[in-house]
Amino acid sequence: MMRQPKARTVKVQVRHSPDCKHKARGLYWRACACPKILRVYEGGGSGANRRVATKTSNWDEAEAQATTLRDSWDPVKSELNRLKAEKEAQQVRVEEAVALYTADMIARLGNNGTVCMAKSLLGHVNPQTKEVEKNGHLFDWLATLPVATRPVHIAEINATHLTAWRAAWRFGDYTGAQRWGMVRSFFNFCEAQGWVKDSPARKLRRVEYERGSRTSVFTDDQYTGILAAVKVCDPPNVPEITRAAWQQRILAFVELLRWSGMAPIDAVQYRPEMVDDQGVLRYRRQKTHEIATVTLPDHLVVLLRNLPLERDSVGAAQPFRMKDFTPQSDRITWGKRLTRLFALAGIKKVRNEVGRVRPPHPYMLRDTFAVWNLRHGVPLHALAKMLGHSNPSTTAKSYLPFVQELEAATIAEGRKALAAAKPTAKGRKLVSITNR
Repeated sequence: MMRQPKARTVKVQVRHSPDCKHKARGLYWRACACPKILRVYEGGGSGANRRVATKTSNWDEAEAQATTLRDSWDPVKSELNRLKAEKEAQQVRVEEAVALYTADMIARLGNNGTVCMAKSLLGHVNPQTKEVEKNGHLFDWLATLPVATRPVHIAEINATHLTAWRAAWRFGDYTGAQRWGMVRSFFNFCEAQGWVKDSPARKLRRVEYERGSRTSVFTDDQYTGILAAVKVCDPPNVPEITRAAWQQRILAFVELLRWSGMAPIDAVQYRPEMVDDQGVLRYRRQKTHEIATVTLPDHLVVLLRNLPLERDSVGAAQPFRMKDFTPQSDRITWGKRLTRLFALAGIKKVRNEVGRVRPPHPYMLRDTFAVWNLRHGVPLHALAKMLGHSNPSTTAKSYLPFVQELEAATIAEGRKALAAAKPTAKGRKLVSITNR
């Protein structure tokens, strides 16, 4: 005997409120503003109906939900709807994917340096209009491809595309590894959203880099040259009030970076109340949101307390900020000033601990601060607090060669102390150790 298929029905009904004036018109009165429900029967005999809330008072919207449920009972329609949804999910444009990824980063991290790095790599996309406002490396590279084969949707970018894009990078090894990590993060995000089935970045190997190759520090002679260059720097085409205060402001900013270990993005947001009466600087790092605590040298405290302003300064409350500028724009402005200062000091390259050379950069003053303190006996956990690292292991990883250098020096001192000790024995018993 052939088994009959299970009868299934779904109907839209009105759930009238007690005071509804249309209550007498029955359960199928479409014009009623009361909530709509689905009356669902999937077999089981009398009394097996169930009610499903639609969370809408609109009959058409409720009917659409009923249709979706009916289609889910039909294997053919269910598969067609699945394929349609899958196709629609993959039709997310590259611009939209980038906009949503950076918006998610800002929600999680704040609009910090990591977000700026993502925008530089992937592009500046307006979160509302999804229009590219400024090309990053990704859109610059896409623009080099023939229009006929250029990926439009994020699902169209495959491992071959990523291989070609990465081959066009001109980053150093460490920076390249960092940027590739962000590409992987971006495509993992797209995969989690259902825009791609499988991240194409997962099919490529990670970028290898030489450990410790990021840190470059100014030598004592180079830093002396930078201070000497401050005294002769004379910028063209600036207002008279700015020119009069120029050298003192540049000096204060350079010395702040050098003796506080602040990153440039934090230094431009310096406020006088960050330094207490004992000359101790406390601030929250923008990148990690960790509190950093540093004791400043007296000469720097004096510089900061007598800091003149330039014409477009925000004011004494934020002496390194400019009116109508964002902190990132201020960081770029001060970065350009310091780059010109390094050139005036004759510094074209700075050698790192593995022998490579890099162009001078303001962030190297933070690294100079860290390495100077390590070499002058500051414990790793104390330096971590000064740098605003959440864990000393972060500090050790960032400055590994110098930590190893310090450890080797400590071991050498220990051996020297042991060698200097002269044990005296009576018979087979050690009775004392005397120093020579």
